Amino acid sequence: KEGMRLHPVGNSLRKTGRDIHTKNDEYLIPSGSICVCSFLLLFRNPDVFSPDPNSFVPSRWEDPTREMTDSFHPFTLGKKNCVGQSLARAEMFGIVARICSEFELSVEEEGMVDHYLTLKPDGWRLRARKV
Repeated sequence: KEGMRLHPVGNSLRKTGRDIHTKNDEYLIPSGSICVCSFLLLFRNPDVFSPDPNSFVPSRWEDPTREMTDSFHPFTLGKKNCVGQSLARAEMFGIVARICSEFELSVEEEGMVDHYLTLKPDGWRLRARKV
């Protein structure tokens, strides 16, 4: 969970099917509006994921607050959730676990992270050694 929180793959892009009023009727989002939710910003919200929302702390999920579980939906929710969710989960829990158990991985060249529509590594090089 913590890896997906810090490095989400995409964003949520939806078209509203009805008028939406925000809390206290401060704003109106009209029907037909395109809404984008940046998971990169949502999952690093300091009001939800403190202390230090930009750090990798897997133990924060041992006893998560309700705000944390309500805010963390990397594949979105509802009828229009991620079509590749099942494959992604199978890869995470099966393939990645197998690679980590059979190989020792080390970073040979540290690149950078590029974010446009999706988050992707650029220029990274890993070395895998069979254990």
